[in-house]
Amino acid sequence: MYNQWMIMFAGVATVFVALISIIAMLAIFHFIFGKRLEKNRPNLAPLPEIHSPSKPASPPPIQTQQAGGELVAVITAAISAATGKAPTAFLINSISASSEAGSGFNTPIWGQIERLARK
Repeated sequence: MYNQWMIMFAGVATVFVALISIIAMLAIFHFIFGKRLEKNRPNLAPLPEIHSPSKPASPPPIQTQQAGGELVAVITAAISAATGKAPTAFLINSISASSEAGSGFNTPIWGQIERLARK
């Protein structure tokens, strides 16, 4: 059988050969791709000006109307279907519009940035 020290030496030598080959490959890549000359471009197009609107648009006023019977029936049916409970198992006390911009989602503010940026 083989000597255990010879097997260990072969494994360590293989690792060092692989590391040296990776270093050589990186040096060759640096030699090939490392030095790139910048082109001198005298007539560049001007950058567009970025400005924010002077006054942000205000959200529409919240109407304080009482919910109609059809709206209550639709919301009751949706809750009943989502929870699997009978419509008589719960009671809807009030229905009101949300006052926060972007609310209605159970998403933290960092997840709403894209939605808020589109407005």
